Amino acid sequence: MEKCPLNDFFSPAQRARFLEAVAKRRSVRAYRMGPDMAQLSALHFAAARVCLPGVRIVLHDAEPELLFRRLPMVGGISGTNKYAAVIADDSVTPRAALHAGISGEAFVLEATAMGLGTCWVASFRKNAVDIPLNPHEKVLAVTPLGVSNEVSSGRKRKKLTEICVGDPASWPLWAYHAAECVRQAPSAVNLQPWRLAYAGRTLMLMKGGVGGSALDLGIALLHMSLGVGDKPHEIQWGEGKEIASLIAEDEA
Repeated sequence: MEKCPLNDFFSPAQRARFLEAVAKRRSVRAYRMGPDMAQLSALHFAAARVCLPGVRIVLHDAEPELLFRRLPMVGGISGTNKYAAVIADDSVTPRAALHAGISGEAFVLEATAMGLGTCWVASFRKNAVDIPLNPHEKVLAVTPLGVSNEVSSGRKRKKLTEICVGDPASWPLWAYHAAECVRQAPSAVNLQPWRLAYAGRTLMLMKGGVGGSALDLGIALLHMSLGVGDKPHEIQWGEGKEIASLIAEDEA
């Protein structure tokens, strides 16, 4: 099976920072202000460091009412004109959209670690994105960037047993923690379109339920990798509904 480039891509320090940010990340739609100059500089640096093959992340400006569509039953995005665009080129890799989910979520977690708010948005006005693109590139998602003007609240998530095949309480602790980290991952309209199964030292991420874009599944894959902590492991791409397998290594 083909190895995933996520293996050893992020340093232990990055992984620890991302994992800590998982519990803090919330989707923010109302902002008090955009990032300051020091934060913008750090965000540009982060964007250059988190991108897998076929992906780039570009920071830009746009008025929120022009870029973001107002959706029924969901508040509009306001208070910042700074945003990041997650761009993928499938001529570089056939899994560019999965890479974009991994890379974009790593960037979101970096922003969270800086104390900034974000919000994955895949439904936006593409004509408001004023970023030159190469022939095969597409902007798959954008996120506003800024200081939250919202009171933090709990996140609605399915029970762990609803996204797992079998009883996760009977799995090794590393696999249980990885599944719980996936449960915290953001997805389009909170559908959590994935399933996890464990067998023999292997935790499998599969497409399941309604929806399930490659972006969503890439986000979940990063969370699965982060959730195992520093336990040695290797990730291999799957086929069909199996997106990837995380194989834990026996420790000496």
